Amino acid sequence: MIEIVYAGLLGILAALAFNLISISQIKRRTDESSKIEAVKNVAVVVAWVLISGGLFAAVFALFKDTATRIEAVAYVSIAMSIGVVDLDIKKIPNSSVLALMIIRTVAIVYAIVMGVPVKQSLIPSLVGLAAGFILYQLPMLIGIPIGTGDVKYSAAIGYCLGAFGYLQAALIMAAGLAVYLIYLMATKKGSLKTAVPMGPYLSLGVVVTVLYPMFGELSDKIFSSLF
Repeated sequence: MIEIVYAGLLGILAALAFNLISISQIKRRTDESSKIEAVKNVAVVVAWVLISGGLFAAVFALFKDTATRIEAVAYVSIAMSIGVVDLDIKKIPNSSVLALMIIRTVAIVYAIVMGVPVKQSLIPSLVGLAAGFILYQLPMLIGIPIGTGDVKYSAAIGYCLGAFGYLQAALIMAAGLAVYLIYLMATKKGSLKTAVPMGPYLSLGVVVTVLYPMFGELSDKIFSSLF
């Protein structure tokens, strides 16, 4: 129990750190003071702290392996930061996407060092990377514009979560986006053509999938049998 409390406190510190990182990323991309102040807003910071603390505590309650915990809270923190930045300025920082890729690569190397077969460690991530990249190209084929930042983030999510994890994250993203679009049309504040930042919805998919990977066992069985 005490380690869950410590995890919550760690989540609070992570929230404060990533709030500062997000502000720095926003400052490098816009001079609009209102955009910067929006992320500095006390209500935003308090909400971020509470959510991050709760998510860190949940990660430590759900997972017992230290390496898994570290990887999970890193994904959660970065995903939250990306969601906030994209919601604020409609841009996804390349540095955050790269950080996700680096963390997963380190996790793969660690797993190999600990004796997990190379194919079992690496192939699911590579398949997920390809799936995340290709699937986000499809809307462009029918004339729906997708930002390059969204494509990169989608590919990074596939790399981090694997193909089945990516599928779950994408379904959650689609459900969240559908709810928002229904709200826009019901309130007559927008339509299906309204530009919507995808980062927050992708991040929602990441957080839920990290905490509750529905297809984890299925993925392990399939890739183990194939490779």
